[in-house]
Amino acid sequence: MMNSKKGKQFSTICAQSGKLSGAIHPHQTPVYATAAFEFDQLTAGSEAFLSQPGTHVYSRYGNPTVEAVAQTIAQLEGIGCGEEAYAVMTGSGMAAIHVVVQAICRPGDLILTQADLYGGTTELFVKVFQPFGIQLMFSDFADAGEIEEILQKNPTIKMVYLETPTNPMLNCVDIGLVSEIAKKHGVMVVVDNTFNSPYITRPLALGADLVIHSTTKFIHGHGYSTGGAVVGKKKDLILNVIWTFLKLNGSILSPFEAMLIQIGLKTLGIRMQAQSNNAMQLAEYFSSHPKIKAVYYPGLKTHKHYQIAEKQMDCFGAMLSFELDLSLSEIEKLIPKLAIGRIAPSLGETETMIMHPASMSHLRMPLDLKQKYGINEGLIRLSVGLEDIEDQLATWESALQTI
Repeated sequence: MMNSKKGKQFSTICAQSGKLSGAIHPHQTPVYATAAFEFDQLTAGSEAFLSQPGTHVYSRYGNPTVEAVAQTIAQLEGIGCGEEAYAVMTGSGMAAIHVVVQAICRPGDLILTQADLYGGTTELFVKVFQPFGIQLMFSDFADAGEIEEILQKNPTIKMVYLETPTNPMLNCVDIGLVSEIAKKHGVMVVVDNTFNSPYITRPLALGADLVIHSTTKFIHGHGYSTGGAVVGKKKDLILNVIWTFLKLNGSILSPFEAMLIQIGLKTLGIRMQAQSNNAMQLAEYFSSHPKIKAVYYPGLKTHKHYQIAEKQMDCFGAMLSFELDLSLSEIEKLIPKLAIGRIAPSLGETETMIMHPASMSHLRMPLDLKQKYGINEGLIRLSVGLEDIEDQLATWESALQTI
């Protein structure tokens, strides 16, 4: 029976719930938790679909909360470029790498990269892209002559892909040098800037074409969000070519994740400076400790790439590795004695995080390659946190006394 009372019925009210009217001016960017955006007229909807990206029609195409974060990261990476930068956000750092390679490379193309990449990146290249005919070549990017020779002899190289500092040995690559050589050969340079964040290094200003981030790490910095970003100066490349692949493969960032990343961005500079200061003091302590065999930190003048780091890093970052003359079983006994630091397969959070590369991140790397790149059983990697440096030093002093 039809209800004769005026007004909407129960189910109609439920279906249309949550709509607000009137001018609202939030102090912070709100979370636009909506799959779609509505239009007053059909013609407006048609025009919106013709104006992509830009006008909001569907959150896979673009979402205001996500775009606010992308704009912030683009502005940070664009400092020193002399021109505007653009960015898109992805659901993870791996998704960012995937859409970049997918958008730029085709079967028969080569990617020139490092052997000591993040393990997940290497696995993506080998297991996903190589079966489709995109092959890899390797260089340590230390020798300008070698880079020049490789690019001359291999005209099918479409992309130079690099990380600096590397994981876990903290080797540094001269971004400006590599970019200068690559540009002479019309090859695009892509830099994973996750370890540094734009607070420390801005590859676009050094000549790189694209920058990739796992925002999960330092940019968010609190361990509650997973995300990625792709940044560049060429508007068409970012907002047409790469955006198209992102829209179609659907590896987008959710507005809730974007909100968390935006919160982390507000303290990025403060966190990076404080964590870098802590890491520097720890590195100096480790380098003078008689029980520590070697320390790998680009801020130490003894580091083999110190001059490169000094040239392109505003501070030296929160990542460091050091080596003890211990076996895996001895390392397993040492780490639980630490009052500060948690064993975790990530980095960039407010709390110190400990990784044992040989048994964790590089577990499946062949033994000969581990030995070649110095990934020994005694190697420990730290993502240095915001804990008071006196507490951090006391923690390691106490633990090392037990060796």
